[in-house]
Amino acid sequence: MPSAITEHDARYAYNVVEKICTEVGPGLPGSPQEHARAKIIQQEMESSLSTGNVTTEAFTMAPKALLEWLPVGAILILISALLNISIHRFGGFFPWISTSVALVLSVLTNLAGVLEFVFYYEFVEPVFSKKESVNVIGSLRKPGTDKIKRLLILGGHHDSAMEMTWLRFLGYGYYIVVFTLFTGFATMMVFSIMQFAGLVTAHAGLVRIGTIGLIPLAYPVIPSIVFALFFNRGKQGGGVVPGATDNLSASALAVSLCRFLKDNPSYIPDDTEIRFISFGSEEAGLRGSRKYVERHLDELKRLDARLLNFETVAYPEITILTSDVNGTVKHSSDMIKGVAAAAQRAGVPHTVKPFPFGGGGTDAGPFSQAGLKALTILPFKVPQQMVAFYHQRWDTPDKLSIEPLLNVLKLALEWVRSGGE
Repeated sequence: MPSAITEHDARYAYNVVEKICTEVGPGLPGSPQEHARAKIIQQEMESSLSTGNVTTEAFTMAPKALLEWLPVGAILILISALLNISIHRFGGFFPWISTSVALVLSVLTNLAGVLEFVFYYEFVEPVFSKKESVNVIGSLRKPGTDKIKRLLILGGHHDSAMEMTWLRFLGYGYYIVVFTLFTGFATMMVFSIMQFAGLVTAHAGLVRIGTIGLIPLAYPVIPSIVFALFFNRGKQGGGVVPGATDNLSASALAVSLCRFLKDNPSYIPDDTEIRFISFGSEEAGLRGSRKYVERHLDELKRLDARLLNFETVAYPEITILTSDVNGTVKHSSDMIKGVAAAAQRAGVPHTVKPFPFGGGGTDAGPFSQAGLKALTILPFKVPQQMVAFYHQRWDTPDKLSIEPLLNVLKLALEWVRSGGE
């Protein structure tokens, strides 16, 4: 009889998180600290699988592009507002120049926000500096298995995030801040469009309506500029956010399952390979998982690959996400049914929900976008735990507890045992 997964395995995952937080600390995407965190994950995998079954894949990306468009965008919106209200102060061609530039700047800022933050496309990356990040991949098969017909992937990410300024200082008021930020940017674009349309049609009334007044400037435009300028803190070196729950907990659980399955290979279905992947630069816009899918897409499709991704393991009840990337990407219905059934058989509390709009994205997103079977499980209580420590410097190992870690291990093991069905 194979061994059952126990609290001992969950405790091992906890110890891995504690080790990384103690020996390395925070690790922003592309930083030396992120590489050091990945190295520890690699060493832990190698202690179970041997060096020949663990590889790393480096890739380049722009680590600050996802969120650093915000302060840049704030400056562009400020310039747009100043040009918009100056239309009647100068004659000649100036109104045409000021209105056109204001329109271009406001549209560009909103376009960057939608493409980068909502859809996680690499839109502004060309203008940001590049760094190297790394994915860590371990592979395991049942002894004697040569030909593989299916690939099951268990994943998480080892990088940490910049600290969210307004979440730290405002708590639940953060949600108002986010609403104000995007409303302010959009408001400036709408006024710019109306003002430009008024000039083109020689409609003085429309020009007047499109010239922003004191009330919309006072709220939401000016507050949105202030919020965006100071949206994040801790941008230097490895940052200030340890990321114990988000998302070292997931990478450590993948390593723990790696160790358990190595000792109990009877859980691995025939003709199946298990891969344990700790992705880099998730906090930079899912860059590690996106690069992995791009490089391995043909193989992933050929092997009917299925990804079960772990994210922010901090609450006993597991949320099985039916969508991703701010709800714009739908996960496989087969995966949803299979993971829910595995949770039921494992006897762990769970719920099935779509990804909330404005919640960001996870490393399952690029897999599902490519037509692969994938989803993320999120043992995290929103908004309570989000306000308490999400993307903040107190996301430390003491926020972890054994029950959520063990519940994820039980679910994942049952999912593997059933061949991802």
